[in-house]
Amino acid sequence: MGIRTLFFTALLAVTSAVQGQVLLADSALTIPRQTWIVALPFELAVDSTEAFAFEAPRLTMNNRMAVQFYTGLRAGVDSLNRAGFDIHLVLAEHVEATNTFRMEVNGFLVTYTPEAFMSQISRQALCKMGECKIIGPFRGEASEVLASLSQGVPVINPVSRKVDVEGRPYLIAAASMRTAEISRLAERAVAAQKMAPQSRTVLLLDGSANDAAFLEAYTVAGGNTADLVKKNYQGGAVLDASASVGVFTRIISLSDKVLVTARILNQMRPFEAAKTEFWTLGNVLSSSALDAQLLMRQPLVWSQVERLDYMQFRRFDALLFKAAQTTPGRWEWLGLDMAWFSAYMDSEVPHAFEGPRRMYQWKHVPGGGYYNHAALIYRYDRKNGVQAQWTPSMDYGTEVDLSEDEEPTDPLASPEIAPKPLEK
Repeated sequence: MGIRTLFFTALLAVTSAVQGQVLLADSALTIPRQTWIVALPFELAVDSTEAFAFEAPRLTMNNRMAVQFYTGLRAGVDSLNRAGFDIHLVLAEHVEATNTFRMEVNGFLVTYTPEAFMSQISRQALCKMGECKIIGPFRGEASEVLASLSQGVPVINPVSRKVDVEGRPYLIAAASMRTAEISRLAERAVAAQKMAPQSRTVLLLDGSANDAAFLEAYTVAGGNTADLVKKNYQGGAVLDASASVGVFTRIISLSDKVLVTARILNQMRPFEAAKTEFWTLGNVLSSSALDAQLLMRQPLVWSQVERLDYMQFRRFDALLFKAAQTTPGRWEWLGLDMAWFSAYMDSEVPHAFEGPRRMYQWKHVPGGGYYNHAALIYRYDRKNGVQAQWTPSMDYGTEVDLSEDEEPTDPLASPEIAPKPLEK
C-alpha cells in the first residue's frame, strides 16, 4: 500500500547533489492504521528558485543526514508493504534549535511545542488503540521530552547514544548505549581468562569513566578483578614486555583517543606477536593516524555496535540504491534497519532483534523505558583475517529475496506508492 502523510507529503528525489522536494498537503483526516510518525530535523526551507505564486510554497529539505535516513526508512517500508505489511508514514519536522515541531495546516507549516505536538498525536483514534509509534527525533533530549508527555505512544530514538529512559516508560533508545562496547569487551575478557587461567590480562587505566564501566561489567560477568593486571597508563607511562615473555597476554585499552592508541601500539613492538592480543574499541581503529603495520602485527580484538558484514546483503544494497539513486551510505542503512526493527515491534515493549546493520538487545529500567545494550566482538589475525565472534541467526543475504520485486522504490518513480496530498 502507499504511504500517506498527514502533516505534509514528502516527495524525495535524493541524489548526491539534488535535495528532495516537499509538497504540502491538507491534514484533516484521521491517522491511518499502522502509523509511524517520523519526526526528523529535515531543515525545511522555501525553494527560492520558484517564481512568486498564490499557492503554498514548495520547500526543500536541507539536512542531508535526515534525508538519507528517511530514504532508507522509506525504502524499507515500501518493501515491507509489498510483502504484506500495512504501514503508513506521517512526516513532521523537528526544529532542533528551538525543540519545536512543524506540521502542515491548510497548506502551510505551523510550529508546535512538544506539548501541542503530542496532543495532536494523542487525539488520533488509532494512537489511542496503540497502533502508532514515533520515530525520532535524532536528539536524545528531544526524545526524552516527547516520551515524558506520551500517554501510550512509544517514542523510538533511532541514533542518539545518550538517552535517559529513566521515568519514561514509553521511551526506547534504539542506538546502543555508550558503554555497550566496553561491557562486551569485559564479558569477553572474563570468558578468555577462564578458558586460559595462566594467561595475563593487562588493563590500561586512563582515569576516564571507561575504567569503572569495564571493572563493573567484568564483575557482573562473573570475573574477579583481582585477576587483572591494572596499569595506570596516564601521562608518560610505558609498557613493560619483560613480565609477558612466554605468557599469552591480552592488553586492553579503553581509550577513545587515537594518539593514545598509537603510543600503545608503538610500545607493544617488544611483545611477542604470536602471544599477544590487543583489545580496544572499534571507533579508534578506523583512524588513518594509526600505523597499519603496527596495528596488524599481533591479533586484534575489538568491539563495535554496527555490523561489518552488512555489505554482503546485496539485495538490500540494491533496494537502497534504487531509492537513493546513488551508492547508499551509513544513514540510508540505519534508516532501513529502523524500518525492519519497527515493523516487528508490535507493542510498546521492544523485541530482541537482529537487523542488517545493528543488533538490538534490551535492558529495561524499572518504571522507565528500554535501552539497547548490544555490541559485537570482532577479531583479526594474519591467518584468518577478520572474524565475527558471534553467529548471526538471520542471513539477510539469502533469506530476503527481492529478485521478483519489480516495483521501483524511488517515490517519484511510481504514482501508486508515492505519497499523495490528502483529499479535503
